[in-house]
Amino acid sequence: MIESIVQFMRRDVTRGVAGTILLKVGSGALAFALFSLAARTMSPNGFGIFATWLSVAQMAAVVGLVGQESLLVRFLNEYRVGNQPDLTKGVLLSSFKISSVAMLIAIGAIAIGANIKGASWLLVVAVSAYTAVNAGLMLGSQIARSLVSILMGEGNREFFWRVSVVLFLLAIMFGHRQLDPAELIAVMTIAMSVGLVAQIIAIARVLPDFRGTAVRSEPSRWRSSALHFWVASILEAANQYFDVILVYWMLDPATAGIYFAASRLANIFAMLSAALYSFGARRLPSLYFSKNHQEFERTLRLMAEVTAVCVVSGLLLIWVGGPHLLNLFGPHFAAQHWVLIVLAIGTAVQATGGPSAAILQLTGHEREYVPVIAGNVALRLVGFLVLIPWLGVLGAAISATVSLALATIVLNILCRRRTGVDPSILGLLRFSASKRSAYAVRGADSGE
Repeated sequence: MIESIVQFMRRDVTRGVAGTILLKVGSGALAFALFSLAARTMSPNGFGIFATWLSVAQMAAVVGLVGQESLLVRFLNEYRVGNQPDLTKGVLLSSFKISSVAMLIAIGAIAIGANIKGASWLLVVAVSAYTAVNAGLMLGSQIARSLVSILMGEGNREFFWRVSVVLFLLAIMFGHRQLDPAELIAVMTIAMSVGLVAQIIAIARVLPDFRGTAVRSEPSRWRSSALHFWVASILEAANQYFDVILVYWMLDPATAGIYFAASRLANIFAMLSAALYSFGARRLPSLYFSKNHQEFERTLRLMAEVTAVCVVSGLLLIWVGGPHLLNLFGPHFAAQHWVLIVLAIGTAVQATGGPSAAILQLTGHEREYVPVIAGNVALRLVGFLVLIPWLGVLGAAISATVSLALATIVLNILCRRRTGVDPSILGLLRFSASKRSAYAVRGADSGE
């Protein structure tokens, strides 16, 4: 058994997945520290306002990128495998132009909406700046992940900048000063800007010299894919952030803050899914387009093995330590343990489904993905409208979990039908069964 574990850990895919998961776990731990410290340095209403405007800014960044971040992952891998630098240059320039114009429109919409809501000018400026820098990091991380490394892409997007913000919040807490939401968003924006500059420098160093390369375009392919990626990205962002906005609207800022805290903790499994996506987005497209089917399936199987271990460990952590983790946000958060458990079940089911969404999108089946995620958002919205008046914040958690579980099942079925592979942990059971059958046949042939 020990020898099997050692061999498992020596596999290159295992080390890659484990490293990516550790990066995501570290990022998640820093995010948890950031949000728990923010809750303790703000009033309950102030934290709810912070969580709501942060969710608005995250959604606006996704809308402003108009699907270009996913488009780049899709086509940079294809063009690199096909050795087509002219198309690589073309898709990079096209994405930069489109996302720049669209982001200005999104930021303008945020400023107008914030003014209508009567927000302070400092909050308007802070949220607008955060939206722009966050979008830059999202776009840059996709390019850096494909061309440089996962550490440069995901590390600068989610890890390094949070260290300085956590230190700032510790200083505020020990100084016994209450923080304004706009102040924290401004500090986060400054810290993220440093990461964005580092990404730009790293990408510039590894890009080939395009000065003598002619620009070639495939506008019809890019437009079609970008549209589907954009809609999918908006719906995914709605799944993550629109919940908080709805709870804020239907209940109150303090409850929105509680739901935000519980959902961030439940995201321990969403972090696992994101880690698998980050690793898969770097490794799987090149294997798929180079038609290395054996290595493609081997990578998926090993990713499923790591997922199964992490899901079991994470559920135990949430069940036993949930109240203590919630209490770090404040005493009134600890009473919502069941909200956390329900949300964690939903994100755990999503994690067990594996990177089915990523595989569909990165292998040219993004059209199949959009209706499923749209149905997920619609079902969640109906559930909120029905259950929140009846069960309050627990109703929101139930609605989120049911819609997420159904979407995961449908996506996994589509992935098996369209690509012929099963990325979920259920694939491990089929693999084990096929091995036992092979051993049985081998034993029969040898006369055992």
